[in-house]
Amino acid sequence: MNVQLLATLEELRQHRVLALLTIDNYQWLLPQTEVHSLELLSDIDPEVRAPNAVGALPLAGEWWPVYCLSGEFNILQRIPEQRRVCVMLDNKADRLALACDQIETLNPPPPLSPVPASMASPNSPLCALTLINAELGCVTNTERLAERLAGYPNKENSNG
Repeated sequence: MNVQLLATLEELRQHRVLALLTIDNYQWLLPQTEVHSLELLSDIDPEVRAPNAVGALPLAGEWWPVYCLSGEFNILQRIPEQRRVCVMLDNKADRLALACDQIETLNPPPPLSPVPASMASPNSPLCALTLINAELGCVTNTERLAERLAGYPNKENSNG
């Protein structure tokens, strides 16, 4: 396991509360301290666009890009019908929003395990793994999500 992932895992283990985002029946966990607010999907302005975003939401005098991802965190160009809420994420360096099926709070959080070497890759948002009701939970943070989103080619300007 690389040093950066190990440091991130140790930081994540310090959080007393994690937010559980359900996206396409996948369970993704992030530090609750990075959840700025929850907003309505109907408030998204589809005309205000960042690369690969489905629109933006106005909040605190700024436009926050809204991304729609599959459960495997691949970019989707449209918001599926099962999405119900938009979670606004802010880690003081990155601000973005994700369309989710649902969100809940885990307090206390489940124990976190390191990502096996076979699952680790430099562009993966995956920081740790956990079990939630005997199902796999994937742990990330806003920084890793922002890095993942920045690494995608802009679908609107690509020829494929």
